[in-house]
Amino acid sequence: MLRVLELSWLTIVLLGASLGTYKLLTESLTSALWFYILAAVSTLFWLIRRKQRIRMERRAR
Repeated sequence: MLRVLELSWLTIVLLGASLGTYKLLTESLTSALWFYILAAVSTLFWLIRRKQRIRMERRAR
C-alpha cells in the first residue's frame, strides 16, 4: 500500500514539474509558480512516504 502511495506522489511531482515548465515556456513565471509549488509539496510527501516504507521494511525483517 505504501509503495502505491509513494509512486502516486512521484507521478504528481513529475506532472507538476512538467506542467510548470510548459507554463513557464508558454506563459509567465507567475502562472508556472503554482505548478512548481505543487511539485515541491509533492516531493516532500514523496520523501516522507519513502522513509516510512523503508522503516517499515526494516522492522519487518
